[in-house]
Amino acid sequence: MTTPPRRTPVQGMRRGVLVSGMVGTLVLTIVGAMAKGADGALSALAGSLLAFVVILVGLLAITVIVAGDPAVSMAGAGVVYLGQLILLVGALLVLHGASWLEGDITAFSAVVATVVLQAGQVIGYVRSRHVLYPQAGRA
Repeated sequence: MTTPPRRTPVQGMRRGVLVSGMVGTLVLTIVGAMAKGADGALSALAGSLLAFVVILVGLLAITVIVAGDPAVSMAGAGVVYLGQLILLVGALLVLHGASWLEGDITAFSAVVATVVLQAGQVIGYVRSRHVLYPQAGRA
């Protein structure tokens, strides 16, 4: 008897991240432009794209974790999330001294984009109807 292939939530999570990331980047760039003109738009774009890239890299790591043992997938996802936050804060600290960026707008945009992207990822996960414990059988 063969077991059916496990359905993973990654496709739904990817869709949620891409949609929320594109919309969030556009909105944050417009808000940055309204706040500080062209420099604000560039700073907001940099912050939101930085968060977008960090979350997408984390999503690649989630793909590897979900392919493994189901018993450790949620713990692995937590480790990935903490790694994403550490990477994002480190990148913002490196960019802090850049003269071509408005630091406050960049940081604000990165924080808001991270929250929006995480919400998109969670919504994608929930919509995927992922089986948490496939070995349990029917109830």
